[in-house]
Amino acid sequence: MKSKTVKFIKRAAVAIFTAACLFCLFLPLPKRISSRETYECVWADGSVTKESYSSAFESLAGMDGESVILSRNGITGKIESEAGAVYDTLEYGNLLELLECTAAGTRIDGAAIYREFSDRVWYNGEYYIWTGSQIKKVSRAEGGEIVFLEGNVTSRVLNETNANTVYLRKGSTVSAASFAGSNVKKVYTEAPYAENGGAVYLDTAGGKRLLAALGGVQELSVDTDLAFADEGALLACQTITSLTVPFVGSARSPYGTAYKGEFAHLFSTGKEYRVPETLASVRVTGGRLISFAFYACPNLKEINACGVEPGEISKTAFSGLTSLEILHTPKSDVTLTGSFTATVADCGCTIYIRNHSQK
Repeated sequence: MKSKTVKFIKRAAVAIFTAACLFCLFLPLPKRISSRETYECVWADGSVTKESYSSAFESLAGMDGESVILSRNGITGKIESEAGAVYDTLEYGNLLELLECTAAGTRIDGAAIYREFSDRVWYNGEYYIWTGSQIKKVSRAEGGEIVFLEGNVTSRVLNETNANTVYLRKGSTVSAASFAGSNVKKVYTEAPYAENGGAVYLDTAGGKRLLAALGGVQELSVDTDLAFADEGALLACQTITSLTVPFVGSARSPYGTAYKGEFAHLFSTGKEYRVPETLASVRVTGGRLISFAFYACPNLKEINACGVEPGEISKTAFSGLTSLEILHTPKSDVTLTGSFTATVADCGCTIYIRNHSQK
């Protein structure tokens, strides 16, 4: 009886082993991902080492498209990559190219690419992520980076993904409210968009437009070649303290039915002005200053309009500013709210300094 049991167990073991071998025989074997893979790493100090997958992964710092980057003891090393095309597609590709992209290269290539792109989300009205082997559409996604391939850039999408870095492709659409209330700290752009100092611009046939700005901006100097500024373009900047603009209002030229000459146009919701209480200093380098140009700016303490032509400044341009402490203007006969002492600056402008009553 015992002999029959032993024979049965042996036969069963042989059958299981044979089935396992046949199963493995028909499995698709991954290309070049053996644990015995080795890589030649050229270090910044000129030395060259042979790295196993384990040692390379332990020092993995990222990838630049041409090389896998290692970092060890403060020295950077590079392993030549076989997955440059995959990297380029994930970095620059359109949706069709992304969907056709699959993993390639060595095992350390795969790890490096995943390290670079696992925190990125692609968006075109739907969310896409990199799984490590391909791009996959998902119902929801979170990531520190988001690429807007197409569609509107909205605070809802930014908050859903919790992104702090945005990539704007030419097919996307940016509005003044795009970054309001979001956690975005950095924007990378593709023409016709451009970014400078936290502000986002659009190149149009009529000239450069200011579209929006990041909420964390505290000091901003708007590009001097600006032609237009969208309503509420700086609405997201509710902690800004200092601002330099090439003109006040919606456009450099005051002509046209859509022209708005109020400074607060930059902080308009369409229904009300929301000029931040933190904004204390404004410098204007050109354009026109209409009557009560700084309406709805009760907390402004300093205005420098030295770059504006005197003939383009209304006598009552600075009226109503109850918190104004210093005004630098090329026009000497202006109406101010309160008592000021006037002195002449070296540039020929007049500097007004508020007189405070003695207690």
